[in-house]
Amino acid sequence: MKKELDPNKPVVPVAYPRLLLELVCARGFTREQMLAGTTLDPAIFESPEARIAPAQFVHIVANAWFLTKDPAIGYEFGLKTQLTSHGFLGYALMSCSNLREAIRLGERFIRLRTVLFALQMHEEDDVAVIEIVENYPMGLMRQFALENILVGLARAGNFISGAGWDSGEIWFDFPEPPYYAAWKDRLPPMRFSRGANQLRFPRAALENRLIMSDPVAAKLAVEQCERELALLDETDDIPMRVRAVLSPGPGGYPDLDNVASRLFMSSRTLKRRLQQHGQTFQHLLDEVRRRDAIRLLGNAGLTLEQIAYRLGYADPANFTRAFRKWTGEAPSRYREGMGAK
Repeated sequence: MKKELDPNKPVVPVAYPRLLLELVCARGFTREQMLAGTTLDPAIFESPEARIAPAQFVHIVANAWFLTKDPAIGYEFGLKTQLTSHGFLGYALMSCSNLREAIRLGERFIRLRTVLFALQMHEEDDVAVIEIVENYPMGLMRQFALENILVGLARAGNFISGAGWDSGEIWFDFPEPPYYAAWKDRLPPMRFSRGANQLRFPRAALENRLIMSDPVAAKLAVEQCERELALLDETDDIPMRVRAVLSPGPGGYPDLDNVASRLFMSSRTLKRRLQQHGQTFQHLLDEVRRRDAIRLLGNAGLTLEQIAYRLGYADPANFTRAFRKWTGEAPSRYREGMGAK
């Protein structure tokens, strides 16, 4: 069973609420107004390694909305977020040899910066996709969080690759908000009500050399990220970490040995630690396959055979049988009910 999020455990790096404070205070409000009701000592924002509780960050976001009356502040937050705001993870990303390596690094270490969601990359023909996978319900913060996360990812990708806004687009699963029109010209292309929250860009860009590539600096930054990860003690988040690694590549998903290797443990250790949570690798794989199958069925441009192959089924009949087991319906009937566009 997945452990519930502890809203009072300090897991949010102080760099993010500090940036939000700076944005709102630049509009004429005070730090005291922004921190009202949080019990936070302002001195905490002077400590680069400090973390605050999710409940405190939510309170700061609510104060920002109340003070500014600006529902679009998530866009501004994403546009203002620098790679250096992410600490050593940001330095590691900008030092990678290419965009594919940087994204894989982000998948691996995103837990250093947030426990609310994971990143998963997959490829669809000539398009690379980074998808936000929610680990916990985000409540009132959901739209704000998705907006600043995806805009921030797009900005970071453009910064390290030298690409422009028009090289990709952002998808959201919620309808277009009324405040989007006023921000449209300052943002990357966006599409709404798409059934997923994704950053999409040309697949060929994955192999392009990054403008600040530095293997030595990348190695040092990654070592620091690994030390930071060890200090967080993530042993009770193994199922979540496996879900984050289970993204489809050409011909399907990584197997148990591959996932264990990417999590820096043996297959035997991974199976044992999953058992401690009442989980099995196959159960998590089926869970992820079901989620991805439903997402892909929403794309009317893909045949059932293509979807089956992307999910790792050489025989479409095996996919149909598995999908019936998951949902009680054949994929074709399920797609008809979705009204896939």
